[in-house]
Amino acid sequence: MQLNRTLRKLRNAHDRETPEMFEYDPKTSGPPENVRYMTLTEAKSLECNLCGGCCGSAETDADDLRAYTFGPIGKRQWAHLNGGEPLIIPLTPSGKPRAWQSRDAEAKTPPPFQCAALSHAGDGTTRCALWQSRRPPQCDEFPINASHYPAELQAGAYLLLNTKYQRVCTWVDVLVCPDDSVVLGWRKADGTLRRRLSDDRWEYVSYVFSEAYCDLFEIGEVHTLREWRAIRQAEAQWRLTPSASTGARR
Repeated sequence: MQLNRTLRKLRNAHDRETPEMFEYDPKTSGPPENVRYMTLTEAKSLECNLCGGCCGSAETDADDLRAYTFGPIGKRQWAHLNGGEPLIIPLTPSGKPRAWQSRDAEAKTPPPFQCAALSHAGDGTTRCALWQSRRPPQCDEFPINASHYPAELQAGAYLLLNTKYQRVCTWVDVLVCPDDSVVLGWRKADGTLRRRLSDDRWEYVSYVFSEAYCDLFEIGEVHTLREWRAIRQAEAQWRLTPSASTGARR
């Protein structure tokens, strides 16, 4: 485990010197510069790098273990997937395994957790003993395979992937865009935005990013698909004049 944590610190060194998602405030901040803008197909084509960040609270870069949870943990703890032994194990605030309690299935903020199927390799990556077999649905969905994503994107929503606490994850800081989004035409080859966008374009990107962030973390009321369609009406101006650029933001 120590090798994995050391690798994570080394790979995060550059990000720690620049603004990132931990410092983002939807009311006052623009999107972090390392955010990638991708279609769902592009995002699904990426390959998991086996960092293990989604496999346990202690594997993430959250200062508070409770910031990243598996979700509600049922009494049986998915033991049927682990030879009858508990698979998803709740942790104490200090990160020690503990016995299941009834509140683990009902708490508004589910407990931090560890997974019994996770192991650490000598190269700093991790392995899942259930990768090729049946896994809990949360594992199959994270972070890009939620069943509702295709319909929401088709309706015009922008979706921020829930990787805020997995700083080494392949899909860290990805905003999934509708296939017809004008933002996709403003990208560099690596999926991040070009440095010199016009002020109005940058303002629009900042707005859709903040709304997607608020939807993900349920800040205020989550947008309906009708509201997302209304938000996206602003894109019409750039479809009519795709080469227009007025005043670079920097």
